[in-house]
Amino acid sequence: MVEQEHNSRLGNSKSLNIQGWGHLAPVLLAALATEAPLLLVGPHGTAKSLLVERIATALGLSLRHYNASLLNYDDLVGIPLPEADGESLRFVATPSSIWDAQFVFFDEISRCRPDLQNKLYPIIHERRVAGIRLEKLRHRWAAMNPPAPDDPDTNTHPGEFYLGSEPLDPALADRFPFVVMVPNWRSLTKEDRRRLISYNDDFTPPEPDAPHLIADAETLNALVEQCAQRIPSLEEKLDDWLGDYIVHVIDLLEKAQLPQSPRRARMLARSVAAVHAARMVLEDEEVDLEFSAELALTFGLPQNAFEVPPSQATVVAAHKQAWEIANLVEGDTWRQVLEEFDPVRRVLLADQLNFSDSDMSRLITQALSVEPSDARRVGLATVMYLAFHQRRNLEPSAWEPLAQFASRVLEPRTITTGVRPGADMNIWQEIQDWLETRPEQDGLLAWLERNYVLSGYPELWRRHKWPEAVERFRADLMLFNVVETLA
Repeated sequence: MVEQEHNSRLGNSKSLNIQGWGHLAPVLLAALATEAPLLLVGPHGTAKSLLVERIATALGLSLRHYNASLLNYDDLVGIPLPEADGESLRFVATPSSIWDAQFVFFDEISRCRPDLQNKLYPIIHERRVAGIRLEKLRHRWAAMNPPAPDDPDTNTHPGEFYLGSEPLDPALADRFPFVVMVPNWRSLTKEDRRRLISYNDDFTPPEPDAPHLIADAETLNALVEQCAQRIPSLEEKLDDWLGDYIVHVIDLLEKAQLPQSPRRARMLARSVAAVHAARMVLEDEEVDLEFSAELALTFGLPQNAFEVPPSQATVVAAHKQAWEIANLVEGDTWRQVLEEFDPVRRVLLADQLNFSDSDMSRLITQALSVEPSDARRVGLATVMYLAFHQRRNLEPSAWEPLAQFASRVLEPRTITTGVRPGADMNIWQEIQDWLETRPEQDGLLAWLERNYVLSGYPELWRRHKWPEAVERFRADLMLFNVVETLA
């Protein structure tokens, strides 16, 4: 799980004393130090509201807590009254109005009316309401439940979907530099679960020396100040590297169907420096920049507020590739290869650049491991086996999967399969019709395609559309110039 992996890499840092949220401590501290808007996304009962109240109290800030699902604009600005001249309005403040707030928290923001969401944009992004600057306002945080997918499986995960929680408008989500998925019960350790149960009704620990939900006021204020002081020098020091890393990670995310705005690119650059500064303050040891960048990226994408949050594997893969690229000098051949997003074309380019067998093995293994389609993996392994088996001395880590998958296509064997009326029969009839259009004398390409189709029946073709798989197989054969090489 993400929380467990991040906690293990963060060590024993518990300076914020947020039980069960240890992996989020650098992100929360970075948001406080930069005064950047933060959105908490998580199930009910995960202490989102309580956390905000405790932080505001510890920082000594005036908090306005609004339930966005019930909010009216007058709740924010007060009662509008016309001036004596009749040409302007003034607002009569109420105890709940926003004018003197230092910390505002919009709970249930995904249940807010669309027209009111539009009025929250300038508050969150510009600290303005009705065009008037909120001079005292420092922190703008919000919370929401995860939106339900279009077709929620309520039988498999009962009680985990919130049908009233809508995906946050992309423009509004893009105003939050930090979009944080909070931990639920399953992600808490046994120790954190026991401590949570032992808390009193007001979430204070039963013993005076036990950890509280949040660090004391003196400690938290000191940590925020120390972090804020480190950020400017870090931004200056990392400027060139950060620009390179962010450019590549944004490009990689877009190719992975996770497009980001130019605003988000700038936010991420600042967030990386802020999270790194927070880790330097929280951990009494040298901290690695790579993990700071991964944390900032993981909890800095607006898609975390959509109905289907991005795959953690996809985000981490984009981060790792961008990290490698940004740490290589311009003109380096490894950089040239890594800048190619498609892992298959990356293998081909590395071969053309005469990479070592060891490096080729690494790239081949990566290309097979990230391919989500079983059918494509079999075809791709066959193609790369044919392309390299006579001229490359690859490592076992690459040869073994190549040979295993390719043997299904290249080794002749007889299989007897009983076919009954139904899906398998329909697939077989389609294959038979296709085979009749493939003359026996049509050369090596036709032979490979026939073997590929027959080797996948029926298991592969129950899960995949075989005509599309054959087209991809043919394209890979052409890409690696296999037929001409073997002829």
